[in-house]
Amino acid sequence: MPNQDELQKLLNTAAQRLGTNPDQLKNSAQNGDLSKMLGNLNANDAKKLQQVLNDPDAANKLLSTPQAQALLKKFL
Repeated sequence: MPNQDELQKLLNTAAQRLGTNPDQLKNSAQNGDLSKMLGNLNANDAKKLQQVLNDPDAANKLLSTPQAQALLKKFL
């Protein structure tokens, strides 16, 4: 399971790639309003991502997969 430091690094990387700052991205995720930042995703994918980001258990489960761990290592 990723720790807070790993999650923060991933948030920082995602924010940089989306052209925003980490706090704004986190607030948007918590408010369920990532539509402006995730404009390249179709509505269904954006909705799924918002659901995962709003559910800490689902986010931890997703981030614990071997594929996510490989991506984290690549980004970090």
